[in-house]
Amino acid sequence: MRAFFWLWAMALLLCLVTDSAVYWIARSRLSLSLDLALDAALIGSINEDDLIHGRQLARADQAEAWANAILKKNLSGMLAQSASLNFWLTQDKDCVVAKGQVKSRVPFLSGALAGKGSREISVSRELSYQGRYK
Repeated sequence: MRAFFWLWAMALLLCLVTDSAVYWIARSRLSLSLDLALDAALIGSINEDDLIHGRQLARADQAEAWANAILKKNLSGMLAQSASLNFWLTQDKDCVVAKGQVKSRVPFLSGALAGKGSREISVSRELSYQGRYK
């Protein structure tokens, strides 16, 4: 009876350790992919003609398209299938700010044992581009 108890306790402990590793790996991949997507959105949406004339005008539709494309390209597997991106672009005189929030559902072993299945992970970032050179 003791052996059965210890085997069951070790299995639960193994599930918790595995779930925590999956959570932190998925969160770091989402964070890195969102950083790259916001960088690509800012750089890809600024028009060269506007920069030549001294203006910094980012195109919001191009920025969101770049962010979605780069995010889907950098994520893989189940993260890419269930990932959704909320993207906002705001512009002031000298500053273009891109904000993003990515959400994805990740399955966990302990959730499967409890009957809940997967859990949603959300990561938010903000990136600004000033472009002032002296």
